[in-house]
Amino acid sequence: MAVATDEFFALAKAEAFGWGLPGLPIAVVPHPLAKLDAEQCAAVAAKALPEVAAALTDPAEDLEARYRGKTISTSGRLRYKSLFDSQFNAPDAPARIRGPGSIEALNRVFYGRGWTDGLPVLPPTPGRCEAMLDGRDPDEVVAVVEPRLGKATLGKIAANAVMAGCEPAHFAVVLAATRAMCDPAFNLKAIQSTTHPCTVGCLVGGPVCEAIGVNGAYNALGQGSKANAVIGRAIRLILVNVGGASPGALDRSTMGSPAKYALCFAENTEASPWLPFHDDLGLDPASSHVTVFGVEGPHNVNDHYGRSAEEILLTVAGTLASPGANNFYLEGEPVVVLGPEHAEVVAAAGFSKDRVKAFLSEKAIVPRALVSDAMISELEKRLPHHLLGPAGRDGVRFVTNPEDLLVLVAGGAGRHSAVLPTFGHSTRAVTRAIE
Repeated sequence: MAVATDEFFALAKAEAFGWGLPGLPIAVVPHPLAKLDAEQCAAVAAKALPEVAAALTDPAEDLEARYRGKTISTSGRLRYKSLFDSQFNAPDAPARIRGPGSIEALNRVFYGRGWTDGLPVLPPTPGRCEAMLDGRDPDEVVAVVEPRLGKATLGKIAANAVMAGCEPAHFAVVLAATRAMCDPAFNLKAIQSTTHPCTVGCLVGGPVCEAIGVNGAYNALGQGSKANAVIGRAIRLILVNVGGASPGALDRSTMGSPAKYALCFAENTEASPWLPFHDDLGLDPASSHVTVFGVEGPHNVNDHYGRSAEEILLTVAGTLASPGANNFYLEGEPVVVLGPEHAEVVAAAGFSKDRVKAFLSEKAIVPRALVSDAMISELEKRLPHHLLGPAGRDGVRFVTNPEDLLVLVAGGAGRHSAVLPTFGHSTRAVTRAIE
């Protein structure tokens, strides 16, 4: 059985359907629990105990009948019944469906069924999908996408790539990214269903970047490059249509992020003073790879006045050291993207990437005055080695292991860099070859 708050009932129900257990008993308690003290939490638990006990002891047949069709609404904001009727209780969809003749009408249908990211899509016609597949078997299963545990077949991936505007040349990158994000080490279920505004960031590296035009220079983390945009968007549509991450239902992000539309980029290898990230991993530079990160959108680092490596990196460290980032109390692998001008100054002073990581690890300290007593209490339990002085009197380190920092170089001219906090220690960057 499972226990869920009413706000997360849809997620629990989707997991049950994905595992072939539509009648799994799910005891529901009111949301939120975080604001309750121990006595209030005990009262909630006591009220739920009879249902929990019944779920553990009643005949399986009775439980199946009782829970199979259970739905719930939350203060009138979400009505999960329609969600499950359309996504989980509907009969298997045919291999092909006939849609309206006009793109405008088709987009209204797709939007109404929750099959888009809110923007117009290109119709995934048989001809377009077949061109995308280029002879591949559409029924071959590539991965299982959390949290709905949808089977990402080559055909489904191709359809979403078409909808996103991909060309057949982009398809191999989308495939590699799908395999990477579904690796258990990435923990896609958490990324997809958390209240945190993280997304799947995709770094593309190798000869394929030049071949298909993946941008690593000006505006690399933003709009303007077709390859960056459509590959990133194809990933998002797969997360929604195969993984079930519909906002407000299974995607529970409190605030969301524009990075969820698309976040795909390359490094600026020509302007970088160091080897590319994938070379750092010991991968063949003649091959192409993707790495996925569970990141927030980028936070700019503006330093036009630092003249030395240390001065520039102090600004980066100060931006990195945020008490509101998940990494502050959950560790993980924060991503630092140095702009070429910052990287040039830093490297000219003799800094390797490892030395950059060591410096940032040492200097990224959150002052005690900016950390609440409640957070200090939590850090004393979770990460006592991050506290400097008794109860963090001298501050709290943002990261203690330099190897947890991931350092890249991207962007164009201008004295700007970026930091991308991640979901935390439960997700790791995953790299896959582009075949």
